[in-house]
Amino acid sequence: MPEQAVIALDVGGTTVDSACVSAAGAVIGEPPESGSPAAQSKDEIVRQLARIIDATRARAGDFSVSACGIAMPAPFDYAAGVSYMKHKFRALYGVNLGALLREKTGLPVYFINDADAFGLGVGWRQLPDAKRFAALTIGTGLGGSFIEDGEALDIDPRVPKGGEVWNLPYEGGILEDYVSARGVTTLYDKLKPGGRRSAKEVSALARQGSQPAIDAYRAMGTALGRGLEPVFARFRPEKVVIGGHVGLSLELFGPAMEQALAAAGGPEVPILQAAPGNMAIFGAARYSLTRVGSGVGGDGAGGPIRSG
Repeated sequence: MPEQAVIALDVGGTTVDSACVSAAGAVIGEPPESGSPAAQSKDEIVRQLARIIDATRARAGDFSVSACGIAMPAPFDYAAGVSYMKHKFRALYGVNLGALLREKTGLPVYFINDADAFGLGVGWRQLPDAKRFAALTIGTGLGGSFIEDGEALDIDPRVPKGGEVWNLPYEGGILEDYVSARGVTTLYDKLKPGGRRSAKEVSALARQGSQPAIDAYRAMGTALGRGLEPVFARFRPEKVVIGGHVGLSLELFGPAMEQALAAAGGPEVPILQAAPGNMAIFGAARYSLTRVGSGVGGDGAGGPIRSG
């Protein structure tokens, strides 16, 4: 019998990454990348996603493709396969995307939150022996997932509601105000008024020795440590893994995060950079492989609604 494989998509506002992934975790063929149809009409979004799925499936060779796993940003009803996003993919609001994609591709479709997909991918590819860890993505926003025994915890007294960390209270606002691309540029602007830069530019300046840029990333690390210490004190992760475009600058903010955790009496925990590659792709693949293996139907037979 041919070996099983699944199609996995990581759908964002700028790009849609995809890959055909075997049950053993191998990427089959060259993973394509496509522009995101986030601003298009409903019909065009569905057509383009279906084209990406079909094009990726065509790379499967002798493998038998059994399902499609899709990592999507919130707010989204992952169990129903229905988007409630208004900031992007607005034409899909209230639409049963899972049913439409199954109709066009013939594959059962399983949706998972993109932060949870990142966490599951890290567990599968980077930390296969870890029992319990936290996975954070820092980019345009702040995403988080809490993984225990290979499952993402969304409803558990040890983790925030839905496993979400972006909206944790911090300094009269929310943590994402300080820990995100927007957060680091705002912190830099306060230290060097009139010097508004992108997070990538601030990172480059910090590596060149700019003190305001160094201090901006340190302040972000301090916010991250202080904001998450109460959560880590309950969850007790063995490790913390950080990814995302801003997360690539871990060496600039990681030490400040560790110091803030220690100063607040939090647990001592290793903070690691995510391994290279799109971990959300592997997480979406792993999730759909698990669901197919359990006999659960597709078209959005995933987790609960996530709001951010």
